[in-house]
Amino acid sequence: MSELATDYLDGALPWRVRLRARVHLLMCRACSAYYDQMRRVIQLLAGGPREAPPQAVEDRILDALGHGHGGPGHRDG
Repeated sequence: MSELATDYLDGALPWRVRLRARVHLLMCRACSAYYDQMRRVIQLLAGGPREAPPQAVEDRILDALGHGHGGPGHRDG
């Protein structure tokens, strides 16, 4: 089912394949959860860019990753 998820979400599957996929989603918890996760990610991404985090938050994340304040991958300015 995972290889069909994108086409299923896009409505790009032939109706018979779409019907089989729908029946499978109704019966398989793992695939249903995967499908729901994909659908939510697409909805979030479709919402457009989000506001950048405050600089202090970005600095803490970069420090935690070893990329802040002169660490590997540090970028000035």
